[in-house]
Amino acid sequence: MFNCRFSLFCVLTVLCISLCVRSSNMNKCVETDNQALLKLKHGFVDGSHILSSWSGEDCCKWKGISCNNLTGRVNRLDLQFSDYSAQLEGKIDSSICELQHLTFLDVSFNDLQGEIPKCIGSLTQLIELKLPGNEFVGSVPRTLANLSNLQNLDLRDNNNLVANGLEWLSHLSNLRYLGLSNVNLSRVVDWPSSISRIPSLLELYLDVCRLPQVNPKSISHLNSSTSLQIISFTSNELDSSILSWVLNVSKVFTSLDLSHNSLHSVPDGFANITLCQVKRLSLSHNKLSGQLSDYLPESCSAQHDLEELDLSHNPFSSGPLPDFSWFSSLKRLSLEYTNVVGQLSISFDHLRSLEDLDVSHNQLSGPIPYTIGQLSNLTHLYLCSNKLNGSISEAHLSGLSRLKTLDVSRNSLSFNLDPNWVPPFQLGWLSASSCILGPQFPTWLKYQRKLRVLQLSNTGIKDSFPKWFWNISSTLSYLNVSHNKLSGVLPKSSESIKTEHTRDRNNILDFSFNNLSGSLPIFSSNLYVLLLSNNMFSGSLSSLCAISPVSLAFLDLSGNILAGSLPDCWEKFKSLEVLNLENNNLSGRIPKSFGTLRKIKSMHLNNNNFSGKIPSLTLCKSLKVIDFGDNIIEGTLPTWVGHNLLDLIVFSLRGNKIQGTIPTSLCNLLFLQVLDLSTNNITGEIPQCLSRIAALSNMEFQRSFILYFRDGYSDDTSSLPSIEITVMLAWKGQNREFWKNLGLMTIIDLSDNHLTGGIPQSITKLVALIGLNLSGNNLTGFIPNDIGHMKMLETFDLSRNHLHGRMPKSFSNLSFLSYMNLSFNNLSGKITVSTQLQSFTAASYAGNIGLCGPPLTNLCSEDVVPPYGIIDKSDSNEDEHELVDIGFYISLGLGFSAGFCGVCGTLIIKSSWRHAYFQFFNHINDWIYVTIIIFWVTMKRKFQIQP
Repeated sequence: MFNCRFSLFCVLTVLCISLCVRSSNMNKCVETDNQALLKLKHGFVDGSHILSSWSGEDCCKWKGISCNNLTGRVNRLDLQFSDYSAQLEGKIDSSICELQHLTFLDVSFNDLQGEIPKCIGSLTQLIELKLPGNEFVGSVPRTLANLSNLQNLDLRDNNNLVANGLEWLSHLSNLRYLGLSNVNLSRVVDWPSSISRIPSLLELYLDVCRLPQVNPKSISHLNSSTSLQIISFTSNELDSSILSWVLNVSKVFTSLDLSHNSLHSVPDGFANITLCQVKRLSLSHNKLSGQLSDYLPESCSAQHDLEELDLSHNPFSSGPLPDFSWFSSLKRLSLEYTNVVGQLSISFDHLRSLEDLDVSHNQLSGPIPYTIGQLSNLTHLYLCSNKLNGSISEAHLSGLSRLKTLDVSRNSLSFNLDPNWVPPFQLGWLSASSCILGPQFPTWLKYQRKLRVLQLSNTGIKDSFPKWFWNISSTLSYLNVSHNKLSGVLPKSSESIKTEHTRDRNNILDFSFNNLSGSLPIFSSNLYVLLLSNNMFSGSLSSLCAISPVSLAFLDLSGNILAGSLPDCWEKFKSLEVLNLENNNLSGRIPKSFGTLRKIKSMHLNNNNFSGKIPSLTLCKSLKVIDFGDNIIEGTLPTWVGHNLLDLIVFSLRGNKIQGTIPTSLCNLLFLQVLDLSTNNITGEIPQCLSRIAALSNMEFQRSFILYFRDGYSDDTSSLPSIEITVMLAWKGQNREFWKNLGLMTIIDLSDNHLTGGIPQSITKLVALIGLNLSGNNLTGFIPNDIGHMKMLETFDLSRNHLHGRMPKSFSNLSFLSYMNLSFNNLSGKITVSTQLQSFTAASYAGNIGLCGPPLTNLCSEDVVPPYGIIDKSDSNEDEHELVDIGFYISLGLGFSAGFCGVCGTLIIKSSWRHAYFQFFNHINDWIYVTIIIFWVTMKRKFQIQP
């Protein structure tokens, strides 16, 4: 018995060992798969060493690889990583097709390029194929039709990928998810029929695919899918015919997104069918018209489960808010920009599930109803940009314990809250701009420990910052308290004013237009925008060198009383795009380190006391605006401006001590719209080549100006700040500041210099110019005859020069001219007649002794009435009178010459005429002689005179 048991034990032991050894061998990666993966790795560019574990014999232990436990064959390849900063580059090698047992392949959101290998169609066991978020090019391979087991096909966000046809999709009978967003489908005319033939499809994403319009005639021939539940066709410019296809292709869909298209209307009964069965419907950013209520169902026979409804950004007719009360499951309602008027009369009693409510940017009026406080699940409330009035009290807010976002900005609301009130919520976003919160700083904010965005611009606060404010500011990434009357000194420590998110474009501090004083504090190095303009900050800018601004792009310190010289540490500001230091008391030389600001686009140093020469900015090739006006800068105009700053749009050095001539290299600035070199010591002549500046000489030139900064959180960028570039210009005889309409200005101002020579004829080719000021120079010669070609001119000043001659007749073509000054020249003759020219005062022509005619009181000679009532019928126009005199004398001379030559020439050539001519004179001579003798004899006899 013992021997039998022992033998059985030995057999079982050997069997177990054998199975374990076999199992161990089976779990190990198959050599062919191992080699295929190494070839695949060789095709990748792995700069982040993501695949550093891909070495050794057992590929089943490599990162992103899974194997079958029994066969050891690779069945999963997952190279989609959560850290998007680490990405694979390169191409997918065809060796991937040797992994014939793959059921899952995911290389999402890398930077892979090249074509999708056609041989992927041989991986017939694939169930999921995910390739989104790469840079694949070429055509979607039709060989994917062989993947009969495929359930998930995701090719989204490959912007250079094209599909020439989709008929092969009908072979994928098990396909449930299809994502082709951002794949070019413009050639696939029959895409509706191809999609309709996928029997098991549940989710369909064709966003931004350039889809051809649906042919309504073909809809009735399509097979309807009984499974399609989620449809997304955003941003395709589709018209309303797509809605008929949607209703035909599925009867059970639960989510429909047709936002950002060109829908004008919906079919009859669409609302009753869709809103009674879907959970999510988005028709935003279309062209829907009519009443908003027309897009809601009259009734639903079954339980309605609508949770999300977005009809925003449509030009509906003005009307009141419809009744949404019977959508009891509604969680998100977006109606911004829908022309809603009247009161906020939603019956909130039946919307207890509502989480997001957005009725912003409409014309709602009246007070906010107290019943809004009953929405206990509300997390995001947007009421901004309406005409709401009245007060906000604890009754409105006390029941909103889950509230995270509150935006009531740009209304006529006032906060009437008890100073000791403790809110039941923790806001992440509060925007109350243009409401009344002051005059004291709202104390209930000290309980808000999670604020990321705080916008209290223009809220009537006339207080200083309380100490507790700097405790809550540590979580802020966007703070705007501009346009108040805040006073006091900001903390010097950077720990008190900082932003939470590292290198975030939303890190914005805006303290502008207040009464803050003291020296500049040290701010966080993570800021993206810092606006301190129009306060009373004083002292130097040396504190700027104490920070290392990693991402600071916008710095505005204008309109303060800052003094001293600029620190020379600007090489730290590698991300700076806009620098505004205008309207201070800064002095000294402009630092050379300005030349290291490679990303700078707009630089404003005007109205300070800077001296010396302009440093080289040849590396600042992105510059669009240079405004160094009203300083005491010396030297000559730098020639490198026209050679290196080819994107320049505004170039202003007005009010300095610039010498020398205007370099012809400025004519290379094709985008230049504003050239202001006025009030300097510039000599020489006006360059003939200015006509080469395309922005001034070409009416068709695209002027996409300028730097209007608007940035921030995606929740609602409209409530975030805008930095508008301003430039001081002389306009119609006065200095004016331009900002919003600066992009429309095309101006050349060379006034108050020492320019000589004449006005170049080529300047009349600047047909897009609306302002030309050459006054206060030493210009001579005539006004160009073709001045009338500059038909866009609105302001024109040639005063205080030495111009002479008559006003060209083409002046009458300047129909937009609203300001003109030709005074104190040597012009003569009659003022050209036109509606504009006679509307100016006599001061516009003063100091020209030879000028006459309206609006001057001295009449021209041809306009003077002769005495004794004799009316001078000569031409009234002096130029025409002169022309008649010249013509008369020319005709007289020509007539005399022709007659004389005709008579003499005939006598010389024709002898018979010559003999007759002289014989005629002989006869005349004889006749005269005989007549005289007879007369003499007669008279002698009469008076009895003896011979």
